[in-house]
Amino acid sequence: MTILMKQQFLGDWREGLSAAQCRPLIQHYGRQSSAYFNLQSDVRRFGDPRLGFVAYAPVSTLFGRVNIVFANPVCAPSIQPLLLKQCLEQVPGQFLFSGIDDRVTGDLEALGFTINAMGTEFRVRIPAFDTVGRDKKQLRHAGNLGRRCQLRVREQQAREVDTRQMERISRHWRQHKRVRNHELRLLTRPPVFSDEWGVRRFYAYDRDDRLLGYVFFDPFFENGNVVGYTANILRQDMEQSPSGLLDFIILEAMECFHREGIEYLSLGISPLHNIEAVPGDNPLIRRVAQYLYQHGNRLYAFRSLAYHKTRYRGEESRWYLATRETSTLKVAWSLLRGTGILGSPDYVQPSGDPSIPVPG
Repeated sequence: MTILMKQQFLGDWREGLSAAQCRPLIQHYGRQSSAYFNLQSDVRRFGDPRLGFVAYAPVSTLFGRVNIVFANPVCAPSIQPLLLKQCLEQVPGQFLFSGIDDRVTGDLEALGFTINAMGTEFRVRIPAFDTVGRDKKQLRHAGNLGRRCQLRVREQQAREVDTRQMERISRHWRQHKRVRNHELRLLTRPPVFSDEWGVRRFYAYDRDDRLLGYVFFDPFFENGNVVGYTANILRQDMEQSPSGLLDFIILEAMECFHREGIEYLSLGISPLHNIEAVPGDNPLIRRVAQYLYQHGNRLYAFRSLAYHKTRYRGEESRWYLATRETSTLKVAWSLLRGTGILGSPDYVQPSGDPSIPVPG
């Protein structure tokens, strides 16, 4: 076997893959609704640009470096075991996998990881969706906002909208949230107010053409085709916009996606929602997660976020956390810091590598 053939067979694994190198892989293998989150500008990517990659954030904690993986590896299922093994062997620091689904847990268990439930993803099958029934009364109310309040929703490119208005709405919206001074990340993707590959943007305006709110949708794929969109960024003018505006935008976008033949709308993950025991899990991690869901809403609106998503009455899928020889305190601290729930995350700056920014 030649050296070239051996490299193709084993993979040319390395750190530092660029977003441009990873986009074709996401387009082919990015089946998870959070696959686009791997393109966040402040994360690192390990893999082979021909075969697949794992994205992670190296977080500096009181307990040392922890690499937080926040989505499924992006690769063919047959490549995943080798990709995970190479990543764990070649990247320094301890690994913590979060936001993964059951397509990954088996391979991680084989590598010695313990699997815990960490939350629920909510998604809607667009062709089968309607707003009929008592349990969707609030959605029907939101769907009528256009007629009642003379609102309209337009899909636009970012360059067609005043960036200052978008940023102003985003800043003011954040002031009404638990985390006010910076954007959350990893299990969500911070807003980008310029045009991005594949991202769809829907904006709501009043009768005087004032911008009231917007929703940005990230695509997910199967075999090169878009099969769904994730409602990732949802922002509204909290003083000028009517109640239900964001649902109104989502419903209008869903009508557009339906006409295009798109199958799914994902509402994203609700962290810590519906945490139950899974075979072989860490019971202490489970109990801490359940406690935070019930009593940690001063840190993050766990319960209200889940409530909003359940109103769509969509499909619910369990997502998981995977740990290996990691204390419960270290797991909790790393995730709360890495996602930005407890202060702006402190990401490791590799020596001599200016391409990896440290968020302020």
